Amino acid sequence: MLKSVRDVPLSLPEERSLDRRRLLKLAGVAAVAALGGERFAAQDPSPRRAVRVDALDLPAPGTAHAVAGADGGEVLLARLDAATVVAFDRRCPHLGCPVVWSAEHARFECPCHHAAFDARTGHVLFGPPRRGLAPVAVTA
Repeated sequence: MLKSVRDVPLSLPEERSLDRRRLLKLAGVAAVAALGGERFAAQDPSPRRAVRVDALDLPAPGTAHAVAGADGGEVLLARLDAATVVAFDRRCPHLGCPVVWSAEHARFECPCHHAAFDARTGHVLFGPPRRGLAPVAVTA
């Protein structure tokens, strides 16, 4: 005669492997760790790179241009007004598309996925990126 599933006792290791609550707890902990790590990484505003620029190479106020960084990557150098010069890595943090300067809106924009970044801080204004542009220190 066939026994029903209810009649077959489970051993302790088998019962633990079937524990749905344990699986959900581990998935929750992994999700919190991943989101926390991303948030922590996004809060680091310190420049990790630097670009050396002569006074003659500075763009006119309200404009920007790309310059070669020391590591071979491109840096977007913008002069917001007569006294404010900012520089950011030209790669969008979402998928690496080249970011461009929008003089009309006075902000950085990624044309690949319609994202925009604040000109002074590099923080995301809208679009799919979760992190802002990586700052680059400007030295004379």
